[in-house]
Amino acid sequence: MARLPRIVIPNQPLHIMHRGNNHQDIFKSDDDMFRIKGDIKESLLKTQCKLHSYVIMTNHLHLLLTPSDKEQLAIFMQSMANRYVRYFNAKYKRTGTIWEGRYKSCIVDSENYLFTLHKYIEMNPIKADMVGNIEDYKWSSYPYNALGIKDGLITEHLLYKRLGKESSLRCKNYKSFFSETGSEHDKDITEATMRGIVYGKEKFHKKIARLISRPTRLMAHGGDRKSDEYQNQAG
Repeated sequence: MARLPRIVIPNQPLHIMHRGNNHQDIFKSDDDMFRIKGDIKESLLKTQCKLHSYVIMTNHLHLLLTPSDKEQLAIFMQSMANRYVRYFNAKYKRTGTIWEGRYKSCIVDSENYLFTLHKYIEMNPIKADMVGNIEDYKWSSYPYNALGIKDGLITEHLLYKRLGKESSLRCKNYKSFFSETGSEHDKDITEATMRGIVYGKEKFHKKIARLISRPTRLMAHGGDRKSDEYQNQAG
């Protein structure tokens, strides 16, 4: 069965996960971490995409990104991935792909779940037992969002800006979301991302379904892939 086109709505946040082929480590050193951050920055600069949250692990990365449209998203992802492949293959004297095929994504109900996704992403090093304290992991957006440490990759989402008039207040209020380490939403976010469906409340599902003229949850036959509106909004 043909794969479903990706759901992309202009100016609506997406959670993106891209990992190494066969789960291999593709970020092996601090230099590699710095390099992918540079590739992300260059790719943001050439597109109309805004990054709100991220984490770079050893074999994958997560991004919470708002694209202006599906074309800009495609340009961003191709630029970031291809730039890093060239670097990685040259450094480690190898050839071929390093990414595991098509990246995974889900559209996010930002009004209700933006900070749930922030937490899901930035807690990855804790969940992987890489650090005991989230503040000790420097390869994520947590130092910016919670501690106010400068990060040129981040564009604050409007909802983040509403956390406080001053940076210190926004950081303080943001940190409160992490007071409990567990999350009842993790499994659902992972499933939505891996399956490429919508993550949000029922009202949001209905809103997106009207825009793309297809169900926002996977059905037996994958929805109406012939819809003109669906083809225009999904990529």
